[in-house]
Amino acid sequence: MAPSANIPWQEIYDVTLACGNVHERKAFSVEVLSQLKKLCDFDESLVYFLDGNGKICNQYLMNIDKHWSTMYLEYFSKVEGSFKIKNVRENSTKPMMNIRAWNEESSSDFISNYIRPRNLQYSLGFVLFDINGRPRTIFALDRKKDENFSEKEVEILNLIIPLLNNLHKNFFSQKTVSPGAEHISWETANLTPREIEVVNLLCKGVSPASISETLHISQSTTNKHIAHIYEKMHVSTRQELIVRLLG
Repeated sequence: MAPSANIPWQEIYDVTLACGNVHERKAFSVEVLSQLKKLCDFDESLVYFLDGNGKICNQYLMNIDKHWSTMYLEYFSKVEGSFKIKNVRENSTKPMMNIRAWNEESSSDFISNYIRPRNLQYSLGFVLFDINGRPRTIFALDRKKDENFSEKEVEILNLIIPLLNNLHKNFFSQKTVSPGAEHISWETANLTPREIEVVNLLCKGVSPASISETLHISQSTTNKHIAHIYEKMHVSTRQELIVRLLG
């Protein structure tokens, strides 16, 4: 089916341009949600970030209490054993997008304990992939009003998601990793005792300024330790560091 004549091409261009100006994956995903609100109405959103093995390494919630995400992951873990995306690969001809009409779903504990209390009526999910075709970021756009996503909204998303997916791939191709770097772990990085202290605090979400206070060292010394840690672990952000340490 040919695209409709009333597709807002200028808005799609503006959204793509705005998202393309963000150069960190989580910030990019937040911008995607902000921009999509201009083209597709939704009340809440949940984003899961996956590592190369399909396991969650981070999340972002928009208008959703963390309690609901925890409940969702616990439910999924009971059913599947763990929250891990299996056997999902990129389809180059069409975006991976799915709409669930919750009032048409069969009754279950999941519906009774998770969907109904949140008053969800419809959810639209889509996936963005890395350069190897592996799923790396999952979006769920939730609606509470009893009105399904329109054909025009779906058509717009079918056009814009491939563009966002191409931008998303850049987060996995920005730097060349030296041979063997993908096998670097906590045990093989040769971190000093002080660097291990800093790593522990970084992984707990402690800011560099607070690390300086905790370890009674200057801010510049803390920054040097962090730079050395990133260099040894072949990463450039805290998120990459945590994923590397989790193996």
